[in-house]
Amino acid sequence: MDFSLQFRRWLDAAASQTSADIAAFSFNLYEPALVPGVKFGIELIGARAFSADDPDWPCDEIWSPDPRGIDIPEEFSGSDWEVCLEKAKALVLDYLASPSGRWLQSGEAVGLGFVDGDLEVVWTREP
Repeated sequence: MDFSLQFRRWLDAAASQTSADIAAFSFNLYEPALVPGVKFGIELIGARAFSADDPDWPCDEIWSPDPRGIDIPEEFSGSDWEVCLEKAKALVLDYLASPSGRWLQSGEAVGLGFVDGDLEVVWTREP
């Protein structure tokens, strides 16, 4: 299955599991341990609060879907973290722009980044 389709299906399934208390969503990229054909994975969490001035806002996690994350096949992500980040960002933005992705806009913001790296806010609600 094409990874972009797998990604959409995972998020579509997550949509029915959300909580009204979520202030913002964060897509966290990570390196899974010893998974053949996989260099990176992506997970989604919901945070209690959002602050543009505090890059640690996703640390106040109150929600995650089941399954929490999915492996990204190396044939999609490549082996370079910067390439993976750009491809993941394109997937998230594409989903956010689709009718299916409107549920992610129920919060104040959507972030994306590596667990031990910088977080980029890729979408914020217009004031």
